[in-house]
Amino acid sequence: MSDILNDIADAVEALCAGRQHSEPRWEWDANRHRKPLDPYRTIVPGLIQQLREIAEEGATNTNDSGVHSVPESSPPGAFDAVALIAAITFGAAWRVSWARDARSVDITVRDTPEANLSAIVGVLNRIDSEAQRDIRAEVRSWQRQAEVLTGWTQPPIELVAPCPVVDSDGHGTPCGARGTLLAQRDGSGARCLACGAQWDETTVGLLLAHVQRYTEASKAAAEKVRLKVRAEKEAARDREAEARRRRRSAA
Repeated sequence: MSDILNDIADAVEALCAGRQHSEPRWEWDANRHRKPLDPYRTIVPGLIQQLREIAEEGATNTNDSGVHSVPESSPPGAFDAVALIAAITFGAAWRVSWARDARSVDITVRDTPEANLSAIVGVLNRIDSEAQRDIRAEVRSWQRQAEVLTGWTQPPIELVAPCPVVDSDGHGTPCGARGTLLAQRDGSGARCLACGAQWDETTVGLLLAHVQRYTEASKAAAEKVRLKVRAEKEAARDREAEARRRRRSAA
């Protein structure tokens, strides 16, 4: 399988399939040394099912052994989970319909988003590479959002720089939006919320270099302003001192 197909399969597996989760345990011996114990192991459901549980209960779940089925961090709330489930459900069903109608693939819409996503994975080799890239972006986005809502990962970092995209609409209009650049914490990608531009593992370095240049230029400009203000204050103090001297001489 190509990298794109592997990426899609991995994201769909995270969304749909259960997996084993281990939580480390420790104890202190008589010499006050920390010793590792066998970790707690539990099977956690796929991210979509975890979202359902958050939507239904508005809190993380605990199984019979007292082990949390998702991390202990509090989810942002049931509303966000409901909204993301709706987006995944609609998006997965739409992709199945699109593959059937636009690409003449023998496939039908299923009853659940998990089934529709699995069906899409099964026919990826009959879909062109451009559409595969679009599907990868979709399922990765759903996976990232679900991991944040369920507490498995932290939200992306906001990059303090304007968007560098020079043609945001196909007519040469630069984006330049501020406060809209979000980067994954592992450096695997970034996106602009304003114009929709995305950077993957191969191009995110260019964006980070842009942010670094902007940060250095901003620091230089701020230092220039700081020095100017300091010089103006010193000049004002000198004028004040000279005025006092003149008053004393006149007296």
